[in-house]
Amino acid sequence: MALKASFNIQLQGFPQANRDAEVTLVNQSTGSRFVRKPFLDGQLIMRDLDPGPYEISVRHPNLIQPIDRRVVRLFPQPFPTRVPVVVRPELFRDTPIRDIPDADLTPVQQTATTVRETLTPLGTKSAGETIRSTDWNALVGAMSDLAGAVLELTQLVSPIGHDHPEIAEKTAEIQGNIRRFTESFGRSLLELRRDIESQQLRRNLLDTLDRAGASSEMRNRWTKRIDDLEESIQQPTPVWTGKLSRAGNAFLTEVNELAVGQGAEGDSFLKEPAVQSVMLAATQYANVGTQVKPEDELQTYMRTTTQSKKSKFSWAQR
Repeated sequence: MALKASFNIQLQGFPQANRDAEVTLVNQSTGSRFVRKPFLDGQLIMRDLDPGPYEISVRHPNLIQPIDRRVVRLFPQPFPTRVPVVVRPELFRDTPIRDIPDADLTPVQQTATTVRETLTPLGTKSAGETIRSTDWNALVGAMSDLAGAVLELTQLVSPIGHDHPEIAEKTAEIQGNIRRFTESFGRSLLELRRDIESQQLRRNLLDTLDRAGASSEMRNRWTKRIDDLEESIQQPTPVWTGKLSRAGNAFLTEVNELAVGQGAEGDSFLKEPAVQSVMLAATQYANVGTQVKPEDELQTYMRTTTQSKKSKFSWAQR
C-alpha cells in the first residue's frame, strides 16, 4: 500500500479572516482537487493525501485574488508537512476616520476678553493727558497676554505636519485599498483576455488542421503549443507575450506548409475563414513580439478582434 501523508496548514496574521477562508489543494500530478475550510484558529489538517507537489490556494469571499497561491510539496513522512499561510491584515482593513478631540479654545477666549477689559479704560484719555506708569504697565501686560494667547491658538488649530492628520491617514488607507483592488482586477482582466484569446486560437487551429487533413504529428505539435500557452496564463506579460510571439511565427510557417501541401487547392485553403483567422492572429502576435506593459498586451487582443471583424464569442451563436 502506498504511503499516505498529511498537510498541516496554518493561517496566521488576521484571525478575523479564518471563519470565511477556504483552502483548495490541487495535486499537480493527478489533478485531484480538495476544498476545505479551516478552524477558527486558522488550523487545517488534511490527511490521507498522496505525496507530491500540490498547488495551494487560500481564498476569501471579500477578496478578488487569493490570499495566497503557490505550489508546495507534500513529503512522505509520518508527521504532517506544515504550511504556514500569512494573512495580511491590510487586505481587509477599513479603519474609520480617527476621531481627534476638538481643541479647547476657552483659555484663549478668556485671555482675549481680559485683555479687552483691561485696555478699555485706557482708551478714554484726552489729548495732552498724562500717561501714568500704571497705565503703560497695564498696556504692556495686556499685549503680552494677547501675544501668548495668539501663540497658543496657532498650536491648537494648526497642528505641525498636517492640518488634518486623521483624514490623511484614511486617505492613505483608501489609496492602498484601491491600488490593491485595481492591481487584482487588472490581473484578472488580463488572465481572462488571455484565456479568451487562447481558446479562440485553439478552435481556429483545430479547424485549420481538419480542413488540411494534417498529420497527427503536426496536430500534436500545435496542441502542445496551445497547452503551453494556457498553462502560462498567470505568467508576467513579458513571459506570456514572448511565448505567444514564438507560437505565432511557428503557426505562420506551418500554415504556409499546409497550403503548399494542398497543391492546386492551396489558394482555396488559405481563403478558409478559420485559416484566415489563424493567419491574421499569428501575424499580429509575431509582429508585436515580446511586450513589457500589460496595457500594450491588451491592445494586441483588441487589434486581433478588430481584424477578425467578428466577436470572439461568435462560435457560441452557432
